[in-house]
Amino acid sequence: MLISRTRRAALSLLSPRGPLHKAAHLSSRARALSTTAPTDHVQRGLTLLEEGDPAKAVGQFTLAARAGSADGNFYLALAYDNLLGVNARGEPIVEPSPEAAYRCYLRAADGGHAEAMMNLSFCYRHGEGVAQDVRAAFGWLERSAAAGSARALFNAGVALDPLHPPWGTAGDARPEHAMLPKQPERAVEYYRRAVDAGHAKAKVNLGIALYTGTGCEKDVGAAAALWKEAAEEGVVQADFCLKNMEERPGKLENYFE
Repeated sequence: MLISRTRRAALSLLSPRGPLHKAAHLSSRARALSTTAPTDHVQRGLTLLEEGDPAKAVGQFTLAARAGSADGNFYLALAYDNLLGVNARGEPIVEPSPEAAYRCYLRAADGGHAEAMMNLSFCYRHGEGVAQDVRAAFGWLERSAAAGSARALFNAGVALDPLHPPWGTAGDARPEHAMLPKQPERAVEYYRRAVDAGHAKAKVNLGIALYTGTGCEKDVGAAAALWKEAAEEGVVQADFCLKNMEERPGKLENYFE
């Protein structure tokens, strides 16, 4: 089964976005920083990233974040998460800070930013910048999925899939915060929604669920069709599944990581 992707996948989002969320009320200090709209600061920052100048890009994201931009806070969080590259000396653009990254992700998430909700989920899951709490992590994952993130839909499926390692460790001091029960039927629902949202790797996981009858009725033909689609989209794990189905029908040994 495909493992869930880390927050580093957020780097694939470095492209101009649609209309940005703006805070209803900007502070007088934020208004005094610049007469440029937060949206323009974000777009300039993205252009600077593409031109290979992450340090100046962070300056633009900072201005946007201070003016209440959800996108500005999201990209500033990536900088504090050490995910936007390094300067000419090979050093981080800003001093890495899990706590600052968490705060910026939270502001962006509160502003409706789906991918920030996704990254906030990872902060809670791994205890980076905030106390570890897998229930809170899954809650943010669900919110991100509801806001339209295909990555979140996929990862929610992974979290609930019994064919994946559990979130948390049994015997932790706060088990109600450390464990997330597996729910195979819900996992399949999330995989289906992720597939509908265009997530190619979700096709592999949904195919495995169908192939093994985990959380749904077994359907080898449907599984093979999904794997073929994923393989055509360049997902190498799909090729493995197809080969395994041909050489060892009914089994998926040596696949799970």
